[in-house]
Amino acid sequence: MTIKTVAQILDSVQGVWEGTYAHHKPDGTLIDKYASRQETRLIGEDWYERIIYKYSDGREEILDFRAKVIGNQVIFDDPKFIGWTTVVDDNTLVFPYYWKDNPSKTILEIIHTPYENYRTRVWQTFENGAMSKLT
Repeated sequence: MTIKTVAQILDSVQGVWEGTYAHHKPDGTLIDKYASRQETRLIGEDWYERIIYKYSDGREEILDFRAKVIGNQVIFDDPKFIGWTTVVDDNTLVFPYYWKDNPSKTILEIIHTPYENYRTRVWQTFENGAMSKLT
């Protein structure tokens, strides 16, 4: 079995994704839930990602991320955080990252695309080594 490269997987998931983020405490209690729009594109080795969070009170928060495809990884390294993406299989990426100003807070993100045009993202947030949130 041949596993796709990270560039092939990113190419298959680029575009616009509409969805919902739901944050939960480790016991499953809902903390917050809101709509989102994610816009992604891969141009050569450059990965562009914009996430627009749309809160129920009408506010929007826009986050822009840039990364480089280096070998079979996507490397994010900007002034705020650092992380990398590893290919697990043709449908799954694992992405550990942390904020530079708060290295005791880390996130392990799993992106899974079980079939075309459907993607799930799960974030496990850890603070000081203990899970603090599941998104």
